[in-house]
Amino acid sequence: MPITAIGFVLVFCIGVLITFKKPFVGILLYFFCFYMHPPGKYWGASLPEVRWTLIVAIVTLISVFLHEKNKADWLKFKESKLLIAFIVLVGLQFPFVLSFDWHQVYFILLIKLLILYFLLITVVNSKQKLIYVIIANLMGCAYIGFTALQSHGGGRFERAGLPSINDSNLLAIHVIPILIVGAFLFLSNAVKRKYWLLIPLAFTGNLIIMTGSRGAIGALAVTGVLLILFSAKDLRGPLIKWGALALFLLTFLSVDLIVKRISSITEAESTEQVDTSAQSRMVIINAQFDMLKESVLIGGGHRTTLILSPLYIDKKYLTNTRAGALRGSHNITMTILVDHGIVGGVLFFLLMLLAIKSAFSISKNQNIDKDIRLISMGLSGGLIGVVLASQLSNSKVLEITIWLVAFIVIVKNIVENLPSEQPNSTEHCNKLIHKGNIS
Repeated sequence: MPITAIGFVLVFCIGVLITFKKPFVGILLYFFCFYMHPPGKYWGASLPEVRWTLIVAIVTLISVFLHEKNKADWLKFKESKLLIAFIVLVGLQFPFVLSFDWHQVYFILLIKLLILYFLLITVVNSKQKLIYVIIANLMGCAYIGFTALQSHGGGRFERAGLPSINDSNLLAIHVIPILIVGAFLFLSNAVKRKYWLLIPLAFTGNLIIMTGSRGAIGALAVTGVLLILFSAKDLRGPLIKWGALALFLLTFLSVDLIVKRISSITEAESTEQVDTSAQSRMVIINAQFDMLKESVLIGGGHRTTLILSPLYIDKKYLTNTRAGALRGSHNITMTILVDHGIVGGVLFFLLMLLAIKSAFSISKNQNIDKDIRLISMGLSGGLIGVVLASQLSNSKVLEITIWLVAFIVIVKNIVENLPSEQPNSTEHCNKLIHKGNIS
């Protein structure tokens, strides 16, 4: 058995035992298992087929009910209610879906993510714990970036071996928010001797470049501009300075890749060849508008675009599969609308907008701890980056979206409890209470 596999099992077993007494260890162990993910690694073949993250989630859930207080606090936030409403809608769709089996898979995933959402908000109840969670994810992405440099021979890096992430675009969408939040953590003073963070940040940033995802790189650039434009005045200076440096490094490292990608598009257009990964997107979107008319209110259920694609999309744009010529969605907005209708679309994107707005509000409140404000801005930027990049790829099943919403709610919860955490700062607490805009 490979040493890496032995090490994974040891960490897993010890972590599970500790989790029974300390639920926060279970949260960190979940992210550890997510990024290591034995089924996606060569050394995982020597291990039994086990749902590692599911085991961790169950043990952490048991530990939470044994040790944690305020287990109902997560329900008081509007984001939680919207997420539950969306999941309820998905459950109510079953009698009307086109594929019961596929819809069931998505519904089970949502239940799992709701449990994880509850665990994150209940357990990660302090600034320091949130910082550890951010660092854990940053180190996880850096690990993938490091292994990519060691094993990848050339072209776009596709196989990261992560759950539900099976191509370069989805990998880039997952990594974008981790890079942004990690960068804002670096800008804060929440971590002592913070310059060591530049190492995992470099591996994580390079990982996005290695994916060669034009949508992700574009979304990252647009997100950076939006964060600078809408940031609080006292934060704008450092953002511009470090943002300019990051842009220079990104351009320096990725200029060859960007030129090659642009050249490939130009060549395809000049020879009138159809690039099925890019030029057909508008064809698919137009077809999805027609699909939506079939069930405007609640949609056709998970993977509706794939199921109906032979009926609405020309054969030359379809992809040959074992089930026949099909084509999936490449746009999160149309995916949600077609799968879950106008009602589902309103619930889902209202959740995204509310979470982003909440994080931005906290980042602009100068009465709040500056470290929390910077982390909150990073989280809002991360979620914006995911939404933007997902307009060119279907990230519907990625866990990172729900993670980010949970992290934002965690920040809101921390800010609400800030007066009790800082009893000596009476004036600061009075300002927060008087402000009255934290809910």
